[in-house]
Amino acid sequence: MKMNNLYFETIIYLIIAIISWGVGAIFDKLVLRYVNSTHAFYLRLITMIITFSIIIFFKIGSVSEYIKKTTYQAYLYTFLGISMAMIGVFAYLKAMSTSEASKIVPISSTYPLLTLILAVLFLGESFTLSKLIGTVLIVFGVYLISK
Repeated sequence: MKMNNLYFETIIYLIIAIISWGVGAIFDKLVLRYVNSTHAFYLRLITMIITFSIIIFFKIGSVSEYIKKTTYQAYLYTFLGISMAMIGVFAYLKAMSTSEASKIVPISSTYPLLTLILAVLFLGESFTLSKLIGTVLIVFGVYLISK
């Protein structure tokens, strides 16, 4: 079922992502009551390694098939994407340790602006009026929150 150019399934996944990130930010701020931002970063990393190791252990057959079918470029882009995400998480946790979550999260959520620009420049994606209006609204929202 299509709803305004997005499939219902896509919208459900987006809602799950939004709820997860929104609730996750609260947990990020709570953990910073007990450890500093560097400690929180490594704690998150260790937890992810353990969690994904367990998942891989139970899915080992299908994982080996994925590995065989993966190209060099896919590994490279995956590595670069994870590296950028980890740098972002580290900086985000540092910022969260210095100010209110209700300010940091919306400001850090302006990364779609950069994604939009880079997607247009490097991926050949279209830049439409609705994307421009959405981008302006994001910037305006960040301005209001930072006041």
